[in-house]
Amino acid sequence: MADFEDEWQESEPLAVAAPPPRTHHARVFRPNTGPSARGSRGRGSGTDFGWRERDSRDNRNTGNRNWRPVEEGNRKVMTIPSTKVGRVIGKGGSKIRDLEYESEAKIQIGDSSGYETELTLVGSESAIAKVEELINSLIEDYKPPQQESSSNSNKASGNSVTTSFYKTNEFGVQVIDWEKLNKQYDEQQKMRYDSLPPIVKDFYKEDPQVAAMSPGDVSRWRKANNDIQVKRTFDDKPGLRPIPNPVITFEQAFQHYPEILDEIYKQGFTQPSPIQSQAWPILLRGEDMIGIAQTGTGKTLAFLLPALIHIEGQTVPRDQREGPTVLILAPTRELALQIDKEVSKYSYRGITSVCLYGGGDRKEQIKVVSKGVDIVIATPGRLNDLIMARHLNIINFSYIVLDEADRMLDMGFEPQIRKSLFDVRPDKQTVMTSATWPNGVRRLAESYMKDPIQVNVGSLDLAAVHTVTQKIQFVEEDDKEAVLLEFIQNMEPTDKIIIFCGKKATATHITTDLACKGIECQSLHGDREQSDREAALADMVDGTVNILVATDVASRGIDIKDLTHVVNFDFPRHIEEYVHRVGRTGRAGKTGIALSFVTRKDWAHAKDLIKILEEANQEVPGELEQMAERFEAMKLRKEKEGGGGRGRGRGGGRGYNRY
Repeated sequence: MADFEDEWQESEPLAVAAPPPRTHHARVFRPNTGPSARGSRGRGSGTDFGWRERDSRDNRNTGNRNWRPVEEGNRKVMTIPSTKVGRVIGKGGSKIRDLEYESEAKIQIGDSSGYETELTLVGSESAIAKVEELINSLIEDYKPPQQESSSNSNKASGNSVTTSFYKTNEFGVQVIDWEKLNKQYDEQQKMRYDSLPPIVKDFYKEDPQVAAMSPGDVSRWRKANNDIQVKRTFDDKPGLRPIPNPVITFEQAFQHYPEILDEIYKQGFTQPSPIQSQAWPILLRGEDMIGIAQTGTGKTLAFLLPALIHIEGQTVPRDQREGPTVLILAPTRELALQIDKEVSKYSYRGITSVCLYGGGDRKEQIKVVSKGVDIVIATPGRLNDLIMARHLNIINFSYIVLDEADRMLDMGFEPQIRKSLFDVRPDKQTVMTSATWPNGVRRLAESYMKDPIQVNVGSLDLAAVHTVTQKIQFVEEDDKEAVLLEFIQNMEPTDKIIIFCGKKATATHITTDLACKGIECQSLHGDREQSDREAALADMVDGTVNILVATDVASRGIDIKDLTHVVNFDFPRHIEEYVHRVGRTGRAGKTGIALSFVTRKDWAHAKDLIKILEEANQEVPGELEQMAERFEAMKLRKEKEGGGGRGRGRGGGRGYNRY
């Protein structure tokens, strides 16, 4: 996603006759060091900066918003067709900044005659030469290959595919031969992939005790550990290896990697979590895996430690690789930063990482990537941005993780994911984590995974963590703020809470209202600057404040270990988000409380909420059951009447108002 919101507005061509064709020209200027140059920056000055040919082109007096002072240095003016200036500017100005960054020259968009526009290039001679070359390459039009007969195809190379991608259709019109073009593309891609070094993926040596587990032992262990279910996601093809048994201890998984074990011991863990026990043998063996588990179950460490071993185990030394080895995609900045923080805890063979996300310093992120890193942790928008700008080449990644894949699809990131992963090599190892298993996640798995093993921790049905007590409070919409204030005033000094709101404006309002009442709190939502969002989390973690008011950007990827309460001020729009909100507390074996305000407008979620409460052995209020019954009755009545909908929206039909 672009970092800049202002779009460059292209000048409208003047209504004059087209001039005869002319050769694009360039003029080179040296710095003007005379008195007029020193005084040329004064407002209303009659000087011409020493590089304009005519006073009428002084953009300061024409109201040209694109004009800005250009710093001293060698200058060169080149002209390009006005129709191609947009290529140089890029969306929101992103391309012109890339050109300036790569060449270390400055680019000034100048006057347009309607058909041509002047660009002033400023910098050292080498910088000007480089940026001019980049611009010429950028504006060069694609020229289709000349049509040749099949007899003139690449006989010398033994390639039977002709260089002509055109054919004459039944009407005698020349059209693109897509079948031939696609075949040529597939062959070219195969040649690219074949030229890459092979990927080493199998690093697993099964412990004798693990190998000796009987099918009954494995089944009993999986049943006792959150009823883990393991299977091949798609068809179990002949010749595939059996699914490995789970490891019970850290030593069984990493006894051949003592440095990894040392890092685990430093963190004070006593035993693997259920998903780690089953995931490590699968991933160390080089298999693709889909891990479906709720938040707080240790999914990050499940894919991270095999990734470290994968990086170090490749045939090409790290300092000789063309780019990073591991890519971890996350839906939100907060989750990406949380993963980056987790990576930093494990020091293994000097492996380095970078976190790429919108709102961060793009130039600094590019600089870190260009210097060389092993792990890239990114949000889909920023990853797509840097791939399109050619700062990253996806073909270099051999271990790819799509973390919280269902959330990325919910947020509409599927186009960016598919665009970014378009060129990914087919023999890579892929890991996908998700809390649910919707059709969109299944489509991604079919597109990017090969014979994946699916590990389900618990049921595929939505379920909240069982260490959280879920409470429902029925309130009128106008009474919610008063009820929230009463709750906060009765908090214990050691309590720490997140208050979830449905809108950014609501979060801002509550934060301001609490501050006016002398209650210290922080807020976290999409309208806040990235530095403020990070500061808000830091204040919660270190105890500076005990109250965080947030939107659903905080429902995943936020790990505040001593969080005691979650308050759903607004019930979430999707029941899946309820599960993730609740999962912010009751983590790492601790208990927590989730309090949800439910109003009349939330009756559409009553049935699903009852299922979640019952699954976690929570109390189901009778009023919630009545709400679900009335909503179902309303739907049936609407279907009989031919409406087929949910009533007339939030303000609703008669059935809604009766509740």
